[in-house]
Amino acid sequence: MKISKYLVASTMLLASLSAVAQQLPAPQVAGGKPLMETIAQRHSSRDISAQSTVTKQELSNMLWAAWGITHDGKRTVATAMNKQELKLYVITATEVSLYDAATNSLKVVNTGDFRQYAAAQDYAKTAPLNIAFVADATLQPNEVCQGYTMGAASQNIYLYCTQEGLKTVVRGSFDRTKLAQALKLAPTDKLWLVQTVGR
Repeated sequence: MKISKYLVASTMLLASLSAVAQQLPAPQVAGGKPLMETIAQRHSSRDISAQSTVTKQELSNMLWAAWGITHDGKRTVATAMNKQELKLYVITATEVSLYDAATNSLKVVNTGDFRQYAAAQDYAKTAPLNIAFVADATLQPNEVCQGYTMGAASQNIYLYCTQEGLKTVVRGSFDRTKLAQALKLAPTDKLWLVQTVGR
């Protein structure tokens, strides 16, 4: 009986841990289209199907392209004075998660469908994936520097989606107050952009 209770408790603990931290597949960092072709084909797409999906492998690759760790603790995009102030939040139909590049995992910060707060446009409210770009002002208080980081990371998502055949568009129209609450942001966090991804 004691063993049975122990197994039940262990199973419940593992289930609760998996609900708050989801390991992503290792990012695929080789291959893809030639860079110049990808840049030439980059564009914004808004005709994203509500029935489309983004695989975990694609998500892992995309997040690494935007904000992954490359070498010596550096990131895939430069930041002023190497402050590394960017936070990426993944918004789906079921939850909001924070990308942890060090462990290549998603840490759930809220459960539920908050896509309506991440968009003013109908297609983004039903898209499979929205990614929120947030700057931690305790690391980088200069908003010009923050803005550069946000734009560079967004462009990397554009380039990844272009070479992978995914549709994406970056947006500044969303409910900043309610989305910040859904993301459980600190007062020192600045919500900059949301990028929608799908097919």
